[in-house]
Amino acid sequence: MYKYYFLSILLLFSIASFAQRGSVKGKLIDSAGGQSLRSASITVLDAQDSTLEVFGLSDDDGFFNLKGISQGQFLVKITYEGYKTVRRRITISKDKFNVDLGNIYMKVRAKELEEVVVEATPIVIKKDTIEYNASSFKTKPNSVVEDLLKKLPGVDVDKKGNVTAQGETVQQVLVDGKKFFGNDPKMATRNLPPDIVDKIQVYDAMSDQSVFSGFDDGTRTKTINITTKKDKRAGVFGKAYAGAGDDDRYESSVTLNRFKNTQQMSFVSEANDVNKQAFSVQDFLGAVGRGGGSGTSGLGGGNSSTGITTVWAAGLNYRDEWGKNKNTDAYGSYFYNNVDINNVTNSLTQRFTADTTQDATALSNSINKNQNHRFNFNIEMPFDSANSMIFRPNISYQQSTVNTQTGTNTTLGNTTQTQLSNVNQNLFTDNSGFNNSFDLLLRHRFKAAGHTLSLDISGGNSSNDGNGTNYSTTSYADTSLQRIVNQANNSGSNSENVGTTLSYTHPITKNQILQLSGNYSYNLGLSDQNTFAPNGTGGYTIPVDSLTNNFKNTNESERVTLGYRMQSSKLNFGVSSGVLFTDLNSINRTDDSMPIVKHYVNLYPTANLMYNFTRTTNIRINYNGRTSAPSLSQLEPVINNSNQTNITTGNPNLSQSFTNSLRIFFTSFDVFKLRNIFAVINASNTLNGIVSNITQYSSGAKAGTQRTTYVNKSGAYSVNGYFNYGFQLDNPKSNLNFSTNLSNSRSLSLINGATDNTYNSTLGETIGWTMNLNEKLDMNLHSTSTYNIVKNTINTQTNSNYYTQSFWFEPTYTFNGGWVFSNDFTYTYYTGRSNGFNVSVPLWNAYVSKLLFKKQNGELKFAVYDILNKNESITRSTSNNSVSDVQNNVLKQYFCLTFTFNLRKFAGQQTTTIPPAFRGMRGMGGGSGRGGRN
Repeated sequence: MYKYYFLSILLLFSIASFAQRGSVKGKLIDSAGGQSLRSASITVLDAQDSTLEVFGLSDDDGFFNLKGISQGQFLVKITYEGYKTVRRRITISKDKFNVDLGNIYMKVRAKELEEVVVEATPIVIKKDTIEYNASSFKTKPNSVVEDLLKKLPGVDVDKKGNVTAQGETVQQVLVDGKKFFGNDPKMATRNLPPDIVDKIQVYDAMSDQSVFSGFDDGTRTKTINITTKKDKRAGVFGKAYAGAGDDDRYESSVTLNRFKNTQQMSFVSEANDVNKQAFSVQDFLGAVGRGGGSGTSGLGGGNSSTGITTVWAAGLNYRDEWGKNKNTDAYGSYFYNNVDINNVTNSLTQRFTADTTQDATALSNSINKNQNHRFNFNIEMPFDSANSMIFRPNISYQQSTVNTQTGTNTTLGNTTQTQLSNVNQNLFTDNSGFNNSFDLLLRHRFKAAGHTLSLDISGGNSSNDGNGTNYSTTSYADTSLQRIVNQANNSGSNSENVGTTLSYTHPITKNQILQLSGNYSYNLGLSDQNTFAPNGTGGYTIPVDSLTNNFKNTNESERVTLGYRMQSSKLNFGVSSGVLFTDLNSINRTDDSMPIVKHYVNLYPTANLMYNFTRTTNIRINYNGRTSAPSLSQLEPVINNSNQTNITTGNPNLSQSFTNSLRIFFTSFDVFKLRNIFAVINASNTLNGIVSNITQYSSGAKAGTQRTTYVNKSGAYSVNGYFNYGFQLDNPKSNLNFSTNLSNSRSLSLINGATDNTYNSTLGETIGWTMNLNEKLDMNLHSTSTYNIVKNTINTQTNSNYYTQSFWFEPTYTFNGGWVFSNDFTYTYYTGRSNGFNVSVPLWNAYVSKLLFKKQNGELKFAVYDILNKNESITRSTSNNSVSDVQNNVLKQYFCLTFTFNLRKFAGQQTTTIPPAFRGMRGMGGGSGRGGRN
């Protein structure tokens, strides 16, 4: 009986609560013809922060009546394709709950098609998520998700495919809330088509532990989630293309996705020798080195990609829901890539001492062959309502060979150009490595709200084996000082690590919570380096003691952390402090030298604050202090002579450094005006930092060379700021974006015993314009200006001001009859560099294509890359005692003819006719997933 009274009271309370909410109604009429306008879009937005209150459509008679509006001031936006947008301001109060706008006469917009199409709300704010409606942004034919992202206000994509959103680098791209091919964002942005996308969601993701426990530790990962259309989650879709060009150039790719209920599979592959890569290179051996780049989504590698890269790659992505109740998420991927890079580098490095300048001119040719296999998996399993598990294993295998030939001529930088040394070196390395790791997170939620217990166990091991040769000749003005290095080496390393973290959360009031955590970790590393000289009979068997070593390293640490957090609708504040005890032990088992033993006590203070002015305007402030122990290579007194002009060795007397970091991030987004403002300030300073201690030789047997070790010294700092302002233009319909970058930093080094401070300041401005006129015209335009100022306190010869201007223009037009003409023009101007490196680079790519078949799902394209044959790559780098200008070889002009076929077959649709060349691909795997953020 009592439960019926309770339900009755609850029902009455719910009705009463709803009665306190208002409504708005009206009727939409064509102002010229007088007919009713059905299926028009009516959006009610909060007048203060432009967030969505309610949304609806007009009925067959043009009437609309939106209910459930809370009290306050609101903006009513009425949109209908071909008509001018109507806006009305209303107020809902306890004196007036229901607003009647009466008859609303909508005027036809000039020069618009008379087709009746619903205009969906392009952008919606959902708590901490900015959600873009994909259908509101047009893309060119045969595009990928990357092209869609270029159209979104507040999102930027550079020529290499790197994505930034709200001024921050996007670190992960999810598909329906789950990882797609591991942690590589480009696998989703460069392989999925935009026509399957329903929404693009941008937000700052918290860690699994923070989401579960409710204790927000303040760490964020900038994330994009691609939610797919519901009618595209059952079927097969993909794309295949193949092309050939002059100079034996070729390119091909196959992408296939299969969705069936909860099971989704994807297959991607590519093969080309034109510097295209639809993925990011993951290199745990450090073997890939410079060159190759990430490719571009345009016609070729672009001037941002150095060297000539050949790619063979393929991968599978899998996702399903396991268990009787389908409550276990399982997803993972396997990916293989084979990347060959041929890189030719011409450089001029100016090294400065207190009284001389040394000019080192180098020509280097390297051939890098790299193979990589990587496998990752993820299982998320709830045991019951209180207990759950997340298990993530990862396995990688890599094999690489690098052959580098370098000639370096060093002279005194004066009018006489007196020669100091000439080095010719040939380095060869052959390495293979295996790496596996796992992370197991066990979680328990107590009956009392806010009480949680989590156990995170992680571990792994890795091995690396290699061999190589080092042959070099060094000659001087005095021929009696000529030196020859002829060595062979083999190396091996093995490491094991295990760590565990136990965390407990305990609420102290409704909006305040404590977290206590303890961590233990253990790392064991074994490394050996054996170097041999020739024995005179064609072999290498004579040990070189100074370059032979065998180390055993252990690192054991314990950490205790206590954190406090207070959360409310407006304010989110947290502070924590941890103490880390570390024991490091390094033993050289080759000789009887004393072991390196270090005991560290490290503090980990952290504070973060987030204040929400409105749901779309907030500020975040993060501070953390971190100690950093020197690496083993910086500690071990082992000679590295791979660079004959700069021989390095470690310093066993190094201490740890401490870095203070502060980050302030402000964001404001007006969804009604499609206007965004983002501002970021990052600042840090380092105490007792680890810096280079350089000894330079300008005379004698070592003239033209230097020796580097490391010491501790305070004073380094960096400050940088980023400001972004973007808005939408109505005529023409487009997005205009302004981004400003400012930075200043000081780095330190010792040069022949004296402290040299290097100050580096940068001022950059980027203007971006993306047009969304209609389905025929697609246009992107970017202009970036960067001005650098470098000053040194001792080596004033390195002081320089240099400037780079880059202009990028990318128009695409689709003509009647399925003809498409596209251009990709980049103009880059370099000035302020050394003689021979101040160049202007106009890179112009163009193609014309014909869309084929009834559904225009085929395309025949003729492309010309680097029409003007002017492509070049110039970079500059500075250090405390040197300035380097580098020119790399790049992909030059070529022609290519390609055929592309797009497969689309979804539930309830007819099968797309598949050309005979692609029929063997039917049934190959599939896709993205379910879910996403709501």
